[in-house]
Formats: sequence, structure tokens, C-alpha cells
Amino acid sequence: MDFFYDKSIIKTKERSYGKLAVQQRMRLAMAFLNPLRPIVTAGWAGHGKGNKSRAFGQALKKLLQDAVEGQYPDQRIVPERVAVSTGMLPTVEIHDVVHGPGELEIHFTSGENPLARPADGVVLVVYSPEAGIAGRNTDGCTRNDGYIKVDLPPQLRTAPFHAYLFLHSASKKQYSKSVYIGQIGPA
Repeated sequence: MDFFYDKSIIKTKERSYGKLAVQQRMRLAMAFLNPLRPIVTAGWAGHGKGNKSRAFGQALKKLLQDAVEGQYPDQRIVPERVAVSTGMLPTVEIHDVVHGPGELEIHFTSGENPLARPADGVVLVVYSPEAGIAGRNTDGCTRNDGYIKVDLPPQLRTAPFHAYLFLHSASKKQYSKSVYIGQIGPA
């Protein structure tokens, strides 16, 4: 008898280079973006048409298109190209970043724009993929304030982290495109 199928025989078919490259890109993107999921789903809600899963998928698609560089197996995420939020609200111009021993303070200004409202909320996100810590400001800050100051969690006082800033309307229905502040090292 000639067997053409045997369940007990393990298939050792080698996976293609392209499939491995795509899988690695997706793993890198998910590992970077997943800790930021609550922020990303809110900041991309307009593109997800109210569906959190769809919003996260749109952010993931944008990250895969813009922020992954290199060739397999040396692919990496470029944090300054990651869009934590997106939208049509105007952003602010960053003037100064002050990193103290346990705090981060950012000074900014907002230009004249009919879409910019003084009550627009400012959100500062700090994130260290290496330490596995992500956080945002809890105190309210508005476009009119001109600065935002946050106390850093103990884990980020000794580790480098990335900082992003974006704005949202008072109703949290409109968002701005996120601004990458930079990678900030221990003070």
C-alpha cells in the first residue's frame, strides 16, 4: 500500500524568508504598541469609527508602514516615527524639556488656529519598552497652560524612556497627531 498521508509524520517544511520577515515585523510592532493600547485606542478612535479593535488595527498598520526599518532578521522599530495618536487638532510647538531627578517638565506654545481651543487637554505619555513601563499624566493640563509637569514612576527614574505629547478636545472626541519629544535618559 502506498500512503499519501500519515498524521504521525511531522512535517518539516522550511518556512519562507518572506513569511519569517512579515512575522517578525508583526511581532515587533505588537510588542511596541500593545503596552500603549489604552492610549492608542483613544487617540485613533476617529479612524476606528468608534471600534477600539479597529482603531488599534489602524495604528498598527501605520506603525508597520512608517516605523519598522531594516531587513530580516535585523528589523527594528523607530520610535520617532510611531504615531501614538492622530487627528486634525493642531499640535503645540515644544520649546524646552526639563528632566529632573523624579519629574519631567515640558514647555510649549500653541499658534493661532481656528481649530485650537484653550481648553484642549494635553497628554504626556512616557514609555520604556525595555523596562516594560508606560504611563501618562494624571493631572489635567490645557493648551493655555504652556507647560506640563509629571512625576515619573520609580522604574523610569533610572531607565531611558521615550516621551510623546498629544492634545485632545474637551469632549475627547478630537485628537491631534502625536509629537515625539525624544528619548530621555536618567537624570
